[in-house]
Amino acid sequence: MFTKIGYGWRWVCVRWTAKIMQQISYFWSDKGPAGDCFWWLDVLLLLGGIHSESTATWAHERKIRIICRCLFAYHAVAFVLQLNDALYEEKKAALVVWELMKVIFIFVAYLKVVLVVQLKGSIATLRQFIRSNHICSGDIEYDELEQNKFNKIVRITIQVVFVLIIIDTLILSVPNFSNNDLLKLPHLLALTGMFPSYILKILLTSCLGISVIPKYFACTACVGAVLIGMRTRLRILAHRFEHISQQDFTSEEKAFECVNRDIQEALAQHLEYWSHLKAMKIMVSKTFLKVHYFSIVAIGSLIYVCCAMGVNGVTFVIGAGTVSFLMEYYLLCHLVDLLQDEADSIGYHIFRICAQIPYNSELRSEYVQLRTTLMIVWINTRNGISLNCLGLFEITTFTFVTLIDAAYSVLMFLIKMGKIVDTDG
Repeated sequence: MFTKIGYGWRWVCVRWTAKIMQQISYFWSDKGPAGDCFWWLDVLLLLGGIHSESTATWAHERKIRIICRCLFAYHAVAFVLQLNDALYEEKKAALVVWELMKVIFIFVAYLKVVLVVQLKGSIATLRQFIRSNHICSGDIEYDELEQNKFNKIVRITIQVVFVLIIIDTLILSVPNFSNNDLLKLPHLLALTGMFPSYILKILLTSCLGISVIPKYFACTACVGAVLIGMRTRLRILAHRFEHISQQDFTSEEKAFECVNRDIQEALAQHLEYWSHLKAMKIMVSKTFLKVHYFSIVAIGSLIYVCCAMGVNGVTFVIGAGTVSFLMEYYLLCHLVDLLQDEADSIGYHIFRICAQIPYNSELRSEYVQLRTTLMIVWINTRNGISLNCLGLFEITTFTFVTLIDAAYSVLMFLIKMGKIVDTDG
């Protein structure tokens, strides 16, 4: 009897384990929730304390959001108090710069969260447009391949942010002298008592990555996903124009009617794409403004801090943060350039179509109208796709070079000022 019960219990355990493993396997598969890049984006937004309709139905969503907001508020207060202590105690210039950069970083992170909240409607609209099949090339396999590429690139990029959060959390959780020096608990919080100050110290160091990093990179992740998605849609549209340019133009009347019909369908999709372009431009320009000016100050300042503090766990985190700021800036510039490349590709295909459309004297009016329309679309596509930072400057890869130059100037300035301040001190 007990043997049968044992066999029955093992059978239940095996079935239950198999069911759990099947659910886990489906969850992490390409068709499961974790296979969707926007699911990862929703998780990042949730850790950033940002409410969205996609995560509203998740279990404990509100509790997680409140906890993340409370942690962020605590770190903001702690950083301000640490800066006050550094100024009051007249510490070395590098430590003062480090404390100042923490305050600036958390302030910029807050501004980026506010921007995501303000652009929530535009983000949702663009996200729906990117996931839809309103723009298609007529080649189903090509469209699916491009959509899968988009999903994979965005998913991996956001996963890198989560890896950065995990690494920062692990490094800062290990007690060492550099943590105590660079992430010292402010005097005002240290007066709360031995046990409360111990808890506050753990929250200050171990929870720093999960508290601040999602808030800073959530906005950039949204903009990056939109840029890659809009580039994918434009690439599919370019493939449609390429398909039209490869048609047979030997039969004049039939060729003109066929090309005219295909072009009108492509122009309808082009017009729909253009209706979403303005919202994307506003989103990119407002985000890039914050990224640009913060990166100029942060990159040079953090390199100066790393050089002054030597090699330790915290400076490794600072170095990783500096690299992430550089990559954030470069990727935004690179994605904008890729978008412009796709626009140039459409212009090339339109030029080929205009050159190959057979002229028919009986359809002269339609012929002239079609060529004029194509030329207007060509000009608007090549010139209208360019992005700028609220009219201050064009966003291109060359802008990244100017950032490096400006960051180097900041670094040299801090080195000179640091020598003067430390000598006088």
